[in-house]
Amino acid sequence: MAGKQIEVAADGGKFDAYVAASDKGKGPGVILVTHIYGVDGSTKAMCDDLAKRGCVALAQNFFWRDEDPGVLAHGAEGGQRARSRAGRIDFAKAMDDLKRSIAEVKRHPNCNGKVAVFGYCFGGAYVWRAACDGLGIDAGVSFHGTFVSKSMKPGDAPACPVSFHYGDKDDLAPPPELEAVKKTATAHKGGAFFIHPGAIHGYMMEGNPAAYHAEAAKASWAQALQLIGALRSEPAPAAE
Repeated sequence: MAGKQIEVAADGGKFDAYVAASDKGKGPGVILVTHIYGVDGSTKAMCDDLAKRGCVALAQNFFWRDEDPGVLAHGAEGGQRARSRAGRIDFAKAMDDLKRSIAEVKRHPNCNGKVAVFGYCFGGAYVWRAACDGLGIDAGVSFHGTFVSKSMKPGDAPACPVSFHYGDKDDLAPPPELEAVKKTATAHKGGAFFIHPGAIHGYMMEGNPAAYHAEAAKASWAQALQLIGALRSEPAPAAE
């Protein structure tokens, strides 16, 4: 198993993506919608871990159309640049990119045809819309999603289980936001909502020591792995 960079045809060009796949039979595909900093080392490590567990994992560059398309560093300058480009993104075009990534993973010879979408921070909204808008996914997980309630529409009916994970000290997800997301998520079959004590925004990202919360990240990852376990057609290989 070795991760590699690929290019995927899109409307107006091609976007780059990191793919890691198991060589031990077929398993589900997982698309990672990154945080606003891009496909960094933490994201690639998650793809590699999923591949070791028998999945085909892909993390795409959602900012390839932007004037500032690369991976950005955590910190004051990188944070400002990341927030600025996240504000410039065309949501409809990004959803089309996501649709193309889903198709790319489903075509992979080691994918069993089932696909989950994991979203981090700004990626949470993409998870919900993918589940509701007919993108053909089979599970979704949002980790410390931002402004997710704004993406939820009256009459939404997710076609698959969707789980939401937040830290109880997330300054980008105040109580009214958490309540709105929980109410909508748990109103649907398979919907789940988790709060992790002591965790702040970005707690999943090991590459950001100021935010990473090992206990919360481990618990969230375990639940996500359990969710995609239901998508397997054969037992998962033991992770190394």
